[in-house]
Amino acid sequence: MWKNPVVTAVLGLLLGFFGGYLIGQGQPAPAHSMDPHAGIPGAPPLSGQPQAPPEGGRTAATANPRLMEEARQLDELLAKDPKNYNHLVQAGNVEYDMTDYNKAIDYYERARAIRDDSADVMTDLGVCYKETSRPKKALELFDRAAEINKTHWQSRYNAAVVRLFDLNDPSGAEREVEQLRALKATTDPEVTKNLAGLEQEIAKRLK
Repeated sequence: MWKNPVVTAVLGLLLGFFGGYLIGQGQPAPAHSMDPHAGIPGAPPLSGQPQAPPEGGRTAATANPRLMEEARQLDELLAKDPKNYNHLVQAGNVEYDMTDYNKAIDYYERARAIRDDSADVMTDLGVCYKETSRPKKALELFDRAAEINKTHWQSRYNAAVVRLFDLNDPSGAEREVEQLRALKATTDPEVTKNLAGLEQEIAKRLK
């Protein structure tokens, strides 16, 4: 029913006109779905995905009938099999897409209690903690994801963003960016552009 992680997407425009993004790594998704995770209103898409208009401070995904139906179906499946790892992760993904980050945290943590070896799950969970004002916990998860998968650029990028904007640690953010520059994934033009903006903001704060 589920397939392997296939998408990455924007989560947020973090400061003024600066294009700093927090990136979520897509998890197991229905075979018909290639939708990225939802973005904070006002954030341009990272990879050509259409931008949804803001609705009262939340994205249009919040009231997406397809996501609501997926959530209902997953609740039914989990009622029968509450320790199904794939269903728990997908339920977390759906709540993440609907920007119910606390609910997503619950599902992801339940999944981690069963199996705690996915850098992707830790990255999305870290984003949820960041969005619920727990940046230190988010950073802990991003660091753990990078330990599990040395080439997992999303977790390193997110760590740089959290260090810079949430923890006011430009030196730490600079170290994260240095590691990012060594990864092949950052040759993508959009990622390179976002990384350049992040480096500019770091340079300002290091003066």
